[in-house]
Amino acid sequence: MDRSRCTLTDITRPDREPLVMVTAYDAASARLADDAGVDLILVGDTLAEFALGYDSTAPVTVDEMLHHCRAVTRTRPRALVVGDMPLGSYQVSAEEAVRNAIRFVKEGGVDAVKLEGGEVRAQAARAIVDAGIAVMGHVGYTPQSAVSFGSHVVAGRDAETGIQLYHDALALERAGCFSIVLEAVVRAVAGRITAELAIPTIGIGAGAGCSGQVLVFHELTGIHAGPSPRFVRRYGEAGAEIGQAIAAFARDVRSRAYPDKQHAYLMPAEEIARFDHALAAERRDSRLRTRTA
Repeated sequence: MDRSRCTLTDITRPDREPLVMVTAYDAASARLADDAGVDLILVGDTLAEFALGYDSTAPVTVDEMLHHCRAVTRTRPRALVVGDMPLGSYQVSAEEAVRNAIRFVKEGGVDAVKLEGGEVRAQAARAIVDAGIAVMGHVGYTPQSAVSFGSHVVAGRDAETGIQLYHDALALERAGCFSIVLEAVVRAVAGRITAELAIPTIGIGAGAGCSGQVLVFHELTGIHAGPSPRFVRRYGEAGAEIGQAIAAFARDVRSRAYPDKQHAYLMPAEEIARFDHALAAERRDSRLRTRTA
């Protein structure tokens, strides 16, 4: 496998094969994803739910995101690393959006940032791009807006909403975004939007017509035990295997089968004899001190 660093030019090349993006929130998952040859690693704000125990993505902060971005970028992956800008970090003003995007690059070490929203976020996206930072857009179902809209909402079910999605995607392309995530978008709409854009789309629940696909690390590997949207495919059952490994460890500890000799640091027999002799002397001295106190 070619291990040269993936660049924006590689990602946006029109003749390339479908893009593969996976979320990663720490060094271990980043290494696994990168070794598997993914093109992009997204440090997603879904870490709020999958890594930090929040009920939604809304509570996660910029500082929490940066902490995890650094964990991923310290591994120096071949893949392009995208940092998800959380709720409140880009909605207030374009200036605030630029300030926070700069933090993601300078402190988090990411190659690009991602923000949610279509036409309404085009100004913020343009400001960040003008500051010299690559931006990935995100339209369709936008988890940060789920606080307002409720649970998973499929976007583009009729002509009117489909056209609005097209306008949203086009606005982000014109704002300078290098790619756009299409989440929970009707397959036909996502495919047609992809065909109309000059930049790649990355689908999640948007059908095979997108330029690439993304899934959450914990869901695709089976670490996440809870319910997932219908578009998620579990490619492994790592969670079950991890649980079995921990249960086996617990059994061996309780039965004293672990640790055995091969898992211990050993001492020559003569040194053990010297140690026992010294320990016996320490005990005698201790008893003597106790009697004379």
